[in-house]
Amino acid sequence: MNYRVSENFSASEPIESGAPLSERDARFDKLTNIASLMMKAPISLLTIIDDAGDQQLFKSATGLTGELFQTRATPLSYSFCKHVRDSGKPLLVRDSRIHPELKYSPSGADFGIIGYLGVPFRSEQGNIIGALCCIDHCSRDWDQNDIEILTRLASIATDQMHLNSAEAGRVKAKRLAEQAAATRASFLSHANHEVRTPLSFIGGATRLLSMIVTNEKARNLVGVIERNVSRLSAVADDLVRIADLDDATASITAESFNLAEVVGDVVDKHHDAANAKGIELSFTSSLEGNPLFLFDAENLSQAVERLLSNAVKFTSVGEVRVAIAPDQCRDGVVIRISDTGCGMGPEQLNRLFEEFEAHNPRTARQGGGTGLGMSIVRREIERMGGEISVSSRPGERTDFTISLSSSRNTCGDEAVEDEQEEDSHLLTCLECGEKMSLLRRHLSQVHGLTPEAYRAKWKLAGDCALSSKAYRKMRQTVKKLM
Repeated sequence: MNYRVSENFSASEPIESGAPLSERDARFDKLTNIASLMMKAPISLLTIIDDAGDQQLFKSATGLTGELFQTRATPLSYSFCKHVRDSGKPLLVRDSRIHPELKYSPSGADFGIIGYLGVPFRSEQGNIIGALCCIDHCSRDWDQNDIEILTRLASIATDQMHLNSAEAGRVKAKRLAEQAAATRASFLSHANHEVRTPLSFIGGATRLLSMIVTNEKARNLVGVIERNVSRLSAVADDLVRIADLDDATASITAESFNLAEVVGDVVDKHHDAANAKGIELSFTSSLEGNPLFLFDAENLSQAVERLLSNAVKFTSVGEVRVAIAPDQCRDGVVIRISDTGCGMGPEQLNRLFEEFEAHNPRTARQGGGTGLGMSIVRREIERMGGEISVSSRPGERTDFTISLSSSRNTCGDEAVEDEQEEDSHLLTCLECGEKMSLLRRHLSQVHGLTPEAYRAKWKLAGDCALSSKAYRKMRQTVKKLM
């Protein structure tokens, strides 16, 4: 077996004991390259001793070609590094031909190894698994400074091993988490389908029964069925939304809208329920003018809907207040929903935004639900770059606060000049000329167009949102071309 030196070759392999060297890792090459340069040695190796395989493996090697380059391993009978591993100490060999233990090694005759300096190489657990060494073809007088340099480089190699292991663990954990999320999303989607199909039949049959039964007791039973079908449908909707959030298919689209109008519409839907319970429901906004905000209006209104529905549901006496105010600290807006309901204790507050955590057993029986709602609200608000917080006192009140960083368009003078004939918060559809606050939803529901298809059809800039001033400028350009 012939040995040759090459100044241009280096190879390294991430391996475990007994594993084949099939992948290269240049991160360890840098260490053996530095060792070779600093020691002025033609060869530098980072080795692992594989007792089970009776071989010495090269985790990194600088200066090898020929058969050693192909195999990247030698039998243990050729290994000087095995002595370093066994002793746990540095090994200095000035001339292997006269060394009392190594002069009989075939490495000298076959590979021309004469001068050798090796220091222990440890695993991330601290066990000595091999050596970092420098090799010369002539006798060498190694000194303490050489030992110190190699020892520090070997320590860096150990740190690199630890980083590699941590990175591999992180990648594996991420892969397992993604698989678990995909599995859960698939299960929730399948479960939703299996639940909705019988629910549809039950709901249809119930509606037919309500039309033909005349007995008061029977009608009450039909009403019970209808209410529970509605509750199960709501749970199925929550499961679908959780699945969407898990596999990142849920989209958040910025659209320009009047925040006070959107929240006010949600509040209006709950006036009847509040009046039926004899509680006061109020809504106030301290925003100046008619500012437009760039959020996902549908997701935001759904989050407010869930919070307001719970506030009315769990308030028996007193009031429920919804208020919008500017947030000067965050240059954004704050939405507060307060009630004088049953309240929550510290332990319940700590679990409130966790999945499948009901408010408490008593209120869960009163209001139903699986505890998914608050988790969905938190995740929706966070996806819009906002935060949600809650404070509460048992038996007194609960206050939810949604804080959103402003992407506000206040419709300045330039926009007013462009659109003097239009309301400051309305956008005009190029398809039909209708004016509305939520253009994206209008395009989807009325024209069956996505924002991308709409932009492509009218040759609008693809990187500009269909909202407020930016959209007005694009539309003015289109008008000039028409």
